[in-house]
Amino acid sequence: MKLLTHEALWRGRETVVALGTFDGVHVGHVRLIRKANHLAALYDLQSVVQTFSNHPLETLAPDRVPPLLTTRSEKIAAISAYRPDAMVMRPFDRTFASSSPEAFVRSLVDTLHPKHVVVGFNYTFGERGAGTPQTLLELGRHFGFETHVVDAVMRGAEPVSSSRIRAALGDGRMGEATDMLGRPYSLSGRVVRGKQLGQELGFPTANIAWPQGKAIPPKGVYFARVWVEGMPHLSVLNIGTHPTAPEGPPSIEAYLLDFEGDLYGKHLRAELWRFSRPERRFDSLDALREQIGKDRELARAFFEERMRGRTANSQKK
Repeated sequence: MKLLTHEALWRGRETVVALGTFDGVHVGHVRLIRKANHLAALYDLQSVVQTFSNHPLETLAPDRVPPLLTTRSEKIAAISAYRPDAMVMRPFDRTFASSSPEAFVRSLVDTLHPKHVVVGFNYTFGERGAGTPQTLLELGRHFGFETHVVDAVMRGAEPVSSSRIRAALGDGRMGEATDMLGRPYSLSGRVVRGKQLGQELGFPTANIAWPQGKAIPPKGVYFARVWVEGMPHLSVLNIGTHPTAPEGPPSIEAYLLDFEGDLYGKHLRAELWRFSRPERRFDSLDALREQIGKDRELARAFFEERMRGRTANSQKK
């Protein structure tokens, strides 16, 4: 996948373009990308995902920027997994925000040469969001491309959206978040030095650097799968301040159940599968040590049960 920082850098053939903010790259976003890929294969074109390197509200209303579901690198990785030919990750700046809907489309036509454009049912564009999917349909007829409007992906009675996912994460409803994302929610970063409390307790942990600006689920203990250099490891992960030994800022610490070795400086990605319990204060470090041992066994049982369920489902097929 080619990664471009502006649509003007495109030097390829005619395209199918999927447009959107794509925060989270959830199941609704994935439907857009797959539609673009399908049309590109059908008409021998190249599929391009155009999105932003920053959230639009950083420019339009900085005091209302929501916590992000994906960092820049996570968004790139999530979109590249669906193998579009290219991804344009351009800045959402004042100039772009003040473009009229027609000027936006004219620029799109002049740079990416689309024959098909794919958008979601609630897509808006141009100054003050004046452009709608209907506007794009009309402008497409004028500029020579076909517009495809993708319907909402429903979960329950409401469409999947980044705001719904943020709400689920805020309540620790990891299963619902996973269902809407199409994958477990993840936190990633380099391993940095922490308080060494886990080492003292006999459960050495990897302290993942706090991801600034990203949505963080509630404080507590999670069953997680942590990826280290392409390999997954079952984990008990704690988000919080360790109230039993509360010195220092909040942290994200993962105890990898079956791992030995030095993780300092390595980049980890932790998939949060289940919220197990809230963080709480224990009467002593011995009591905390005992609870972590219980958390470890519960995590192992959780993942073993999931594996049995997956094996049973595959056998039915």
